[in-house]
Amino acid sequence: MLCLFPKTLNPQFLVRSFNTTRSKAFTVRSMSSGSRMFQLKVDPLTGNSEWVVIEEDEASGDATKQLLANTSYLDMLNDTRRNKAYREAIDKTITKPCHVLDIGAGTGLLSMMAAQAMDSGDSVESSGSKGMVTACESYLPMVKLMRKVLHANGMQRKIRIINKRSDELEVGVDMPSRADVLVSEILDSELLGEGLIPTLQHAHDQLLVDNPKTVPYRATVYGQVFDHGYHI
Repeated sequence: MLCLFPKTLNPQFLVRSFNTTRSKAFTVRSMSSGSRMFQLKVDPLTGNSEWVVIEEDEASGDATKQLLANTSYLDMLNDTRRNKAYREAIDKTITKPCHVLDIGAGTGLLSMMAAQAMDSGDSVESSGSKGMVTACESYLPMVKLMRKVLHANGMQRKIRIINKRSDELEVGVDMPSRADVLVSEILDSELLGEGLIPTLQHAHDQLLVDNPKTVPYRATVYGQVFDHGYHI
């Protein structure tokens, strides 16, 4: 697994395979049994779904190595076209040291892109929260994996990880100041899922400066009308 980490920033990391089964995962706390990870696996062909429970001790071993393969994260990491678009957008948006907030940071890919963009931008001395990336990720197993990714890429000092939901963040407690730039990839296949609108609204109200820069900046949804052959 460790051999994958440096490749997350490698533009030559090509697509080799895709998982056909998508899954969503989150963690909950139980006073009696510590942390449990729940994974919802959905078969796209039949629509059947199944909840799988993984105990924290299991998630720290071989199960952690399978984390990317068992969720949709691997599909996103292997999506060269998507990652290239994010890279270009981030490089155009972040041209000098600033405070960047990454909501739903996952493996830390976008956070690392933002940190690199600041390093390669205009030479301006940074101070305070300028030049900092705050990576917000609520999914504990992914937070553990992100720490390894950042360490393997030598970026653990440039990116601060917060293991909370973004709507739990507080400026002055979790973040030293409001962020100048927001980067995020909390889009689902229908665009507006995963709580996109309330998450972004909260960020603009509570976590970002006035008139912040955002990546993505806009999106387009296409629809197609069809007749399924059944009439009520």
